[in-house]
Amino acid sequence: MIRRILMASLAFAVCMPADTGVLIPGDRQQPDPAVFSLDEMALEILIDNGVARVRVRQIFGNHSANIQEGVYKFALPDKATVSDFAVWDDVTRIPGVILERRRAGEIYAQAKAQAIDPGLLQMGEGDAGEARRSQQFTARIVPIPPSGTKRIEMEYQHPVAVERYQSEFVVPFKPDVYGVQIAGHLTIIFELRSAHAIRDFDAIAKTYPLRVTEHTPNLVKAEFFGYNVELKEDLAVRFALDAAEADTLRVVTERESASEPGFFQAQTLLRIPSAQPGMASAEPAKTLVLLFDNSLSMQWDKLERSFAACEAALRRLRPADSFNLLLFNSELNAFAPQPRPASPQNIEQALDFIRNSHIRGGTDLQRALAAGLAQTTVGEPYLMLISDGGATEGIVHNGKLAEWYAAECRKRSPALRPHTLVLGIGDDANLPLLRMLAGNNGYFDWIRSSEPIEFKLNAFLDKIGQNPLKNLLLAVTPASSVDLVYPLEASRFAGSMATWAGQYKTPSTQATFTVTGIRDGQALHVSETVPLPATGAEHPELPRTWAKARVDALLEKIERDGEDRATIDEIVRLSKKYKFVTPYTSFLAVPRALLRPRVIRPGDPVLRLKADESIVSVIALFPFGLTKPLRYLKEEDTWQTRFLAPVDMSDGEYQVRLILRDRDGHVYRESKSFVIASKTPVLRARLEKPRVHAGETLRISALASGNARTITARLYGAMPAALRWNSAAKANTGEIVVPAYLPPGKYSVHVTAEDIAHNVGSQEVSLEIW
Repeated sequence: MIRRILMASLAFAVCMPADTGVLIPGDRQQPDPAVFSLDEMALEILIDNGVARVRVRQIFGNHSANIQEGVYKFALPDKATVSDFAVWDDVTRIPGVILERRRAGEIYAQAKAQAIDPGLLQMGEGDAGEARRSQQFTARIVPIPPSGTKRIEMEYQHPVAVERYQSEFVVPFKPDVYGVQIAGHLTIIFELRSAHAIRDFDAIAKTYPLRVTEHTPNLVKAEFFGYNVELKEDLAVRFALDAAEADTLRVVTERESASEPGFFQAQTLLRIPSAQPGMASAEPAKTLVLLFDNSLSMQWDKLERSFAACEAALRRLRPADSFNLLLFNSELNAFAPQPRPASPQNIEQALDFIRNSHIRGGTDLQRALAAGLAQTTVGEPYLMLISDGGATEGIVHNGKLAEWYAAECRKRSPALRPHTLVLGIGDDANLPLLRMLAGNNGYFDWIRSSEPIEFKLNAFLDKIGQNPLKNLLLAVTPASSVDLVYPLEASRFAGSMATWAGQYKTPSTQATFTVTGIRDGQALHVSETVPLPATGAEHPELPRTWAKARVDALLEKIERDGEDRATIDEIVRLSKKYKFVTPYTSFLAVPRALLRPRVIRPGDPVLRLKADESIVSVIALFPFGLTKPLRYLKEEDTWQTRFLAPVDMSDGEYQVRLILRDRDGHVYRESKSFVIASKTPVLRARLEKPRVHAGETLRISALASGNARTITARLYGAMPAALRWNSAAKANTGEIVVPAYLPPGKYSVHVTAEDIAHNVGSQEVSLEIW
């Protein structure tokens, strides 16, 4: 069925996925190597005591005879923030400047009116409320000279977690939305520093085999140089910290000058207690209630990853444990009336229950949580939520929903309050809400659409049955020396790193840092005495690490209590001083960038507008003759209306005029654009061999019309395969490993092509397994 999708520049319904370091021609919906090629790419990676700083430099070539504009997109890891951005105009570097988000928008609009178009980089593409939920950044790049190049520089910073003494660091090269990029010349410079001794360093990415040039207990340096490199695999390294240094405290400091405060980071690697004989059998029986989101927002890869997480969680249960499975969207469907024993038969039936279900409707997260709580009444209760957290029914406000859930948990006796385990799925996951829900005696993690799932999923599931350390605190003597100390992790388990960042006011020849807490009922006490130097520049990212922790605390306050001017002002001040993007700030740079029409999901298009508080009326004049007033949503400080485009409108770009009136009677006019897109991608797929044996690799190729953004092949029982453009084959190609357990017979390979507006074309190709 052909679906008419409206793409409105004002509306924001969902976050569109974004690949990392992709430049899209301004008049296209996806990259085009015939227009822009990635001539050079260089990465400088520094991991300094658990904080990664990644500097990216890319040079794109324009192969057209015209001046081009481009949209630069990249998706970042959880808790990552952009700390620098610049474009080059010939030999001149034009750095981005941090401005308050609304002010940046005003300057942007004023500059455009004068034909001076600045570059704008920000979190997401909507307002600050959307940005608080987004780990996707966009930048508009103009001009790109004909037959010339454009150099783009970007830097971001994020924490690197430690789980059971091990860490995995990933730069997400693997494409999610678009095809594989080819870097004409790729350079990677890698450096790892750790105050705790490093063991078992392994560069696991085969496409970019890092050559280790230096390896000491506290330092690893490596590099890679290559030509015409396909960026088809994430750059990933794994390493471990020496268990012999567990329960030791390490402190690093940074102070640029005597006129500025100093900063410190204190870390202790938490020891994993030795297993005692019979300990496993002595563990109490667990009750695990899984809340599985099968609403429309969880389709395709998100659904596959959710199922993999659910299956792994169920198969880890012991026969003495019990479980239940609740599928939720607008409605709620339970696998069983009450939790059942975790027998192999019951687990297989539960997995079939998911396989036989259908994604549909919205997301009533409140109803699902209430039903889950009602099921956790026996054994040691665990409530595991697998979702993107995009509530659309019931309570939908993040702070109110989190407050309601916390209150419901508090109504129970302490022994029956479930551990709330939250696994966010997808690039558009509502991270603030999911983190707040996990604050109820649980923990949270997030799996992006394209990142490797194994390390994070195993680390997440390893914590089931474990208790986080309790009452974990950092004290400093003398206490007057330090200020504004923040923990960098929400929960700490044995084998992980406990980290605090703080300021110190005055230098000291010695200060004693002490960590105390309760681990498995036993007292933990770790101490270290270090100087607080008058100056030192060995850890230049430390001030930003502290500022980011402070901003995260303020953003959590906003999600819980709502916005207030003082909190927003402090976020903006810290963002400007320590140079990193927040939901309330943007990088603004010259040269220009033109905003493209936006894409929204199927259904009634939503027109949303943020306006000055003096505005009392907004009317929209649509090009097909419809006139509609916008309604003011007080809680969201947003004007909104819904509308439908006539079915006979041709595909293309249209303008909607807005008339705004303030309380003094002044009238203002704006024009915004939207795009009608209704054509389903045309798809032709074929198999290399129509007959294969179980266990063999099935090769698939497909051609699709130019508006297709993803092509996916699926076979019963096998993981779906993304088909990417293969220049040698002049087609999109991919492989599926046929499950060895499939019985002989006739099957169908289901191939789908989806465009940027979520129109889907499909084809089934017959396959015989013998």
